[in-house]
Amino acid sequence: MTESRYRGSLAVWLLLLGYASLYPFFPLRLPPSDWAREFFAFSARYLIRSDIAFNVIAYVPLGTLACLYFRNQPNPRIPVLKSVALGAGFALAMELAQLYVPNRVSSLVDIGCNTAGTILGALAYFGPIYTYITQPLGEVRERQVISGAWGDAGLVLLMLWFLSQWNPALPFFGAGNVGTEGRADLSILQWLGVGLAICGFGLFVSSLLKDPRGSLRATFVLLSVALWLKFVTASMLLQPHFSEEWLSVERIAGLAGGLVAFVPMRRLSRPVRIYLGLVTILAGALFAKIFGAYSPTEELVRLFRWPHGQLGSFATLTRFLHELWPVAAIVFLIGLFFRERRLAAESKMEP
Repeated sequence: MTESRYRGSLAVWLLLLGYASLYPFFPLRLPPSDWAREFFAFSARYLIRSDIAFNVIAYVPLGTLACLYFRNQPNPRIPVLKSVALGAGFALAMELAQLYVPNRVSSLVDIGCNTAGTILGALAYFGPIYTYITQPLGEVRERQVISGAWGDAGLVLLMLWFLSQWNPALPFFGAGNVGTEGRADLSILQWLGVGLAICGFGLFVSSLLKDPRGSLRATFVLLSVALWLKFVTASMLLQPHFSEEWLSVERIAGLAGGLVAFVPMRRLSRPVRIYLGLVTILAGALFAKIFGAYSPTEELVRLFRWPHGQLGSFATLTRFLHELWPVAAIVFLIGLFFRERRLAAESKMEP
């Protein structure tokens, strides 16, 4: 059924919102005695523009995914109402849970912003926005990407990869964070690790497409948009002397080498591309882990010149996704590989 198809995507986004809302999780505390006054306060202390924008934007995908999950209803307004109720209820639950989390402040303002974001996301499946934007995008998805839950899962992984690119303190295809990267005398190994990761990313993209002939163009577009995001967020958020450190000469050489290696591989059969994709992503992740360098969250946050608000949650969540993505992509490709083998065996058995 359609509902079960989008259940996983909705659950993933709820988990991400829960992580961002409840970090740093421990040690737990008892709610302060004046929690009710703080909760209902509307002073300038709680009206930080960056926090308001973050709280609205973070819940937009929730509204869209919830509408997808609830959309098989006779009345087209019911999915919107259910989505808004889910977003508002989840936001309330997170704010109440924050009463027990250190260094977090619960506020009715946040609930209002989260609900507004859910409404904006739900409008993607209502009225002219659905007719002129959402429906055409859905048709492109069905025409270009492999069908069913496997295609949806792959697109969710691409969305998580893009989300991690919003953090400019993370290197482009690597591990650790800028300012603490590996030794200069091992630059050739960093080049190799980035090249393997780029090639694996291209093979991952090609495994999602029905026609692999457009995979090079799609990979180039995705990488270009991600690099643009890095440039924009680095200029806005990072300290000046760290703005371009993640885009080193070795990283550029690795990017170019990975794309060159991907060009002939994209013409191989789908099972071979899937297998080579999981091998190259695994190898690239291992190189990145070995030669990347990490710093505590406090030092990571110091790389930014954005001094307040949701910065700690943003930095830790995106770094978690940055480290998790290769593992999730490998698991996905393993499952997709066995699915392709099963389909091939079933086609041979048919008369």
